Amino acid sequence: MARPAEFDRSEVLDKAMEVFWRTGFTATSVADLVNATSLKPGSLYSAFESKRGLFVEVIDTYAARRVNGAKELLETAEEPLSAIYEFFNNLRMDVCKDEIGRGCLMVNTMLELATEDDELRERITNYLSQVEAYLCAALTRAKELGQLEQHADPGALAAFLISNVWGLRVMSSTRTSPERYNQIINQVLTSLPVTAPMKKVS
Repeated sequence: MARPAEFDRSEVLDKAMEVFWRTGFTATSVADLVNATSLKPGSLYSAFESKRGLFVEVIDTYAARRVNGAKELLETAEEPLSAIYEFFNNLRMDVCKDEIGRGCLMVNTMLELATEDDELRERITNYLSQVEAYLCAALTRAKELGQLEQHADPGALAAFLISNVWGLRVMSSTRTSPERYNQIINQVLTSLPVTAPMKKVS
């Protein structure tokens, strides 16, 4: 009996991620994935069952990195507003580096498949909700520290912030100028009901 092909799963996922990220789920063929990963079709199907199975694992890998990054930055920050500033400054640097306009894999997938694949929609919604929850927790701590006005609603503000994250990720597909991103993010940060001015990105 032939031994199953051995390969580095994380490396295969990274290579497949680049293909899906560039062309989307529907337009990506198995041949594209074979060329990118250097695996034979049989090995891909044996490891991931289907193109969709591979895509789901790619989404989980991508999302875990994003969510874990937000958690590490926001969940226990001693200076929650500074952490939110850093979160958006990191986002600014990320979208500014997106020279080919590929956007965010999760947001792209929602735009492509949300009406066609309920499981994927719920999966990605859950990941994005986790990021929103970390933002809400940071805003709640900021209010407790007196850094937000007492009338501030952390939940509503977190929803406002995550909606702008979505917008910026979609906008990156248009290859917007860095100056434009700076203007938008500074306007978002200025809109927070803080008790002292926040630092601006530049």
